[in-house]
Amino acid sequence: MPRIAGISRGKPTSPEGHVCPTSLLGDPGCALLAVEAALGVLEFPSIGALRYTLNMADSLIHRHPLQRLPSPSRGISALVHLVGLSSFFWAFKYMHENPNQANQAYGWHFQYLTVIGLTLSTLTFFVGLLADITLSRRLFLVKNILSICSAPLEVLISVLSMSDWSSPNGWSFRFMPVRSNIRAFSHYDANFVLDLSFHATPSIVMLIDLLFLSPPWTITVLPALMVSGTIAFGYWFWIEQCFAVNGWYPYPIFEALPTEGRIGLFTLSAVVMALSTITLKWLFGRVNGFGLPTEPESRPGDIRRKEGL
Repeated sequence: MPRIAGISRGKPTSPEGHVCPTSLLGDPGCALLAVEAALGVLEFPSIGALRYTLNMADSLIHRHPLQRLPSPSRGISALVHLVGLSSFFWAFKYMHENPNQANQAYGWHFQYLTVIGLTLSTLTFFVGLLADITLSRRLFLVKNILSICSAPLEVLISVLSMSDWSSPNGWSFRFMPVRSNIRAFSHYDANFVLDLSFHATPSIVMLIDLLFLSPPWTITVLPALMVSGTIAFGYWFWIEQCFAVNGWYPYPIFEALPTEGRIGLFTLSAVVMALSTITLKWLFGRVNGFGLPTEPESRPGDIRRKEGL
C-alpha cells in the first residue's frame, strides 16, 4: 500500500489499531471509513479522527462558520424568537384594545410604516420559531430572507422615530404622535413603554437575531438599494390609495409636503434603509468576523499538486 503523509492505505482501524469488526460497520464512522479506505479517497489513522472530521463537517453543514450561536435550535434561538413574538403580539393587542380612526379606516393600522414593520418582524420571528421547533433548515432559510427586509426596515423606523422629524404641532413618523392623548395610557412611563414596544424593541430583537443567530448576509449595495426602494415607493403608493378612500394621511407631514417633497422624502428613506442594510452587514462582520478568503496553500502530503497532476 502506498503511504501518504505517514498514513497507510490499509484496512479501517479503530483507535486501538484493530480492524473495525463487522458489527461496527453499521456505525456511520466505521462504514464510511471502510468505504473510503477501500476506494482510496480519504485516509484516517483511527475511527476517532474520522468521527472528529464527521462532527466538524456536520457542524459546518448545520451552522455557518461565522454564525455565533446554534440556530435553528430549541434553546437560546427559540427563546429569543419567543420573547420577540410576545412583544409583537402585545403591541397588536394594544391596537385592538385601544381603537382609533385607523381601526375603521381602509387599510386599518397597516397605513402606518411602524405597523408594517411590526408585521414583517412578526412574520420573520414566527417562521424563525417554527424553524427552531422543527429544526427545519428550509424554514431557517426563509427566516433569513425575510430578515434582510425586516431588520433594515425596523432600523429605519427607529431612526425616523428617534430623529423627531416633527413640526411644532407634534407631527412625526411615530405610530403615535408624541403629544397625542392615549386613552388608558396617559402616564409618561406608560407612553415610554408603548414607544419602546413600537419603535425600539423590534429593531433590538432583530439585531440580536442577526448578530448571533444568523449567517452573514451576502447582499451588496445595489440589491440593497433596490429592495429598500421597492419597499419605500411601494409604501408611498399604498398610502396614496388609502388617502383616496379615507381622505386623510396616516402622518400629517404627507399633507404638508408637495409631490416633489414626497418623492424626496421617500427617496431619502430608501437610501437610509439601504445604508442600514450595509451597516448591519458590516456590524455582523465586526462582531463575528468577515470570513475573508485566503490564498490556497500547498500542504504536506499534497502529492497530486506537487507532481502537477
